[in-house]
Amino acid sequence: MFVNPGRYPTSLESRSIRRYHLPRPNPSGHQHIHMVMDKTPPITFLVFGDLHGRILPAFRFASYWSRRHQRTLAGLLQVGDLGYFPDISRIDKATLRHAKDDLLELGTFEVVTRTEIADGVFDDDPACPPGLWFTAGNHEDFQELERLARASGDQPDFAVDAYCRVWAIKDGNIVALPKPPTRWEAEPTTAAIASPEALGLSSLRVAAIWGVDGDEANARQNLPPRGYIDDAAIDRLSWEQFDVLLSHDAPYEAKRVGYGSRLLRALIEQTQPRFAFFGHYSGDGSRSSQDFGRTEVYHLSGFELRTRDGHPESGSVGVLEQTGSGWMFDFVPDDDLRPFTRRNWKWV
Repeated sequence: MFVNPGRYPTSLESRSIRRYHLPRPNPSGHQHIHMVMDKTPPITFLVFGDLHGRILPAFRFASYWSRRHQRTLAGLLQVGDLGYFPDISRIDKATLRHAKDDLLELGTFEVVTRTEIADGVFDDDPACPPGLWFTAGNHEDFQELERLARASGDQPDFAVDAYCRVWAIKDGNIVALPKPPTRWEAEPTTAAIASPEALGLSSLRVAAIWGVDGDEANARQNLPPRGYIDDAAIDRLSWEQFDVLLSHDAPYEAKRVGYGSRLLRALIEQTQPRFAFFGHYSGDGSRSSQDFGRTEVYHLSGFELRTRDGHPESGSVGVLEQTGSGWMFDFVPDDDLRPFTRRNWKWV
């Protein structure tokens, strides 16, 4: 159970869009009413690399970062290999092999039903972001993801957990974030739940492509059919406009010579989103040195907490923020990663 280490500002204290101050009467007996307009806070997301089950540690890192920098987060984005395996009978061999030495690989079980530890992360921490949106990688239970996608109707995303905090973006679909509130709130005008339009900002349009390349000589073999990039999903996005592309595999040669997807590269070159994020590959996260026009393409390393001291890997988390000059992205510096470890993530 997460224990609140101190008093955090309430949503009404730290997240209000406007505050009105009525000063005490002055000595002359005249009362002057002042309206103080707070500076509109930027819309901020954290972007994560492969999680492989570390769903709750990702949310806890986001809360830690939010408190450390006194910034409210609109949500989390994730590049696939969430490690979504809610049925133990369908966990793939690689995940089982790693889980023998690291139970964080099985973190999906902590959120697909209500658990004490997830209650502490989601319900007891006011700094917890409202949700995480992900694309599917190659280590997921595609059978269950497809079932949930069909059951969700026409909407572009669907919840995969018991708390409606973890959302899969459908293959070849676009979701506008932050999403409007879906539950009753004590203060409906707080910045944490207000629409971007209410703040004078535009929403972030996030597209997703599931799976990895299956055509190149270096492609992964023996994956389930849905583990590979679907041409139809590429086609659906080819004539759309969006700000961010989440994929698991890289655009062709964005990370390594001879690796990646030519379909993803063609999609980015045609649609020119502001950013494209991918995971899947080892090594520190970095911006691709390849020329993709106006699109900034980034590889994020896995957020696996397997460094010598147990802190997140360099380049495994980044900050995506809308400012007056537009959307900006940068990796979380190592100095912010080191205090958070696999040994203290439940309470840091």
